[in-house]
Amino acid sequence: MRALLRWMLTTLGGLVAGVGVTLHSQVAFARFLQDEVDGTFFVWRAIGRATFWFQGESTQLALAMAEVPASALRASDIAAWTLVAVGGLVAFAGLLLPRHAPPPAKGRRGR
Repeated sequence: MRALLRWMLTTLGGLVAGVGVTLHSQVAFARFLQDEVDGTFFVWRAIGRATFWFQGESTQLALAMAEVPASALRASDIAAWTLVAVGGLVAFAGLLLPRHAPPPAKGRRGR
């Protein structure tokens, strides 16, 4: 039973930490897209927004991510780091659970 609990805690911790890392990478990508859009000439940005539906998928994504407020990205970044920390702690707690002690060896006893 203890081995199953160890396995479950370690797996759950790894999954939670993985979700946190994934969220953190999405926030980093959103910030990258915002920087790319902000670095574009203002006329091209205006044309891109005016013809949003005629743009390619990558341009639409970049223009949409440029509209995400900085406070939302900050909150998502905090949530991502929290998930990584909590997942790491849960996984570490799973590894700290004691293992079942092996039965004593049968055989000759010392005198």
